[in-house]
Amino acid sequence: MPVYNGERYLAGAIESVLQQTHGDFEFIVVNDGSTDRTQEIIDRYAARDGRMKVISQTNAGQAESLNRALATANNEWVAILDADDICMPHRLETQLGALRREPLIRVLGSHAVQIDQWGAEQGTRAVGPGSVPEFRRLAEQGGQVVLVHPSVMMHRPTILALGGYDASFGAAADIELWSRASDEHVVVSLPETLIYYRTHPANMSMTRFFEQRLMMRWTLSRQQARRRGLPQPTLEEYQRPHSGWSKLQSLDHKRKDRGECLIARSALAWREGCRLRALLLRGAALALLPALVTTRVAGRRARKKKP
Repeated sequence: MPVYNGERYLAGAIESVLQQTHGDFEFIVVNDGSTDRTQEIIDRYAARDGRMKVISQTNAGQAESLNRALATANNEWVAILDADDICMPHRLETQLGALRREPLIRVLGSHAVQIDQWGAEQGTRAVGPGSVPEFRRLAEQGGQVVLVHPSVMMHRPTILALGGYDASFGAAADIELWSRASDEHVVVSLPETLIYYRTHPANMSMTRFFEQRLMMRWTLSRQQARRRGLPQPTLEEYQRPHSGWSKLQSLDHKRKDRGECLIARSALAWREGCRLRALLLRGAALALLPALVTTRVAGRRARKKKP
């Protein structure tokens, strides 16, 4: 668990790990230069439970914090959890059972229940591929694996051999790692909800939305190049327009990213009770992505009508 200034949600996250039905584990918490009460909270729990191992460092970012934890860990399998999320009690037991049944898997995520900053449930976040055959089909089609990062359990020797997280990919360092892992290994998202994934204004996915989208596209471009045996483009090369068509594509990406960001902020504002702000943001998104917005609204209405 990497944590930076996480005092608001940290205690709940720690307790959800310590209360797992599978209790034989070491719990490495990396305090990444926090300036709030994070260290005090960590120390309080570590004094009570000998399974906790605490690392305190100057701020280095999430990717470097995770790499340090991976280097420190002793076990073959390592599970990730962010300091504002919550594990369901059976998470570790369920994932270890799935790995015993499917020994080819080297990275295993899960679905997640989305919660707001107060803990109210806001739906399910379902990603894939959900099985080994689905992963094989996705790989054959040249698709990109998407996982809920704090739900992941991964094979430590495999990840270390790959070089761990690459901090140069910033907010998409996890997505880039899964792209490299999926080149040679099976990566699956168990179709079962095993964590509560918290969304709030300070989420990395909100504060670094545009960076993350750019890095995701760059990562996919690099993966496609690897699959074709071609040199992987640098970020500068990827961003450099080579024709009028690529310039139009770049503008289209920016339009879609802006629209998706407005949709995400609208949903967050609605969940927080800021209805007018949510409607204004939704209207702005509609101007950029009319088809996508109306399709999502229709889908939600259809789901609500189901008995």
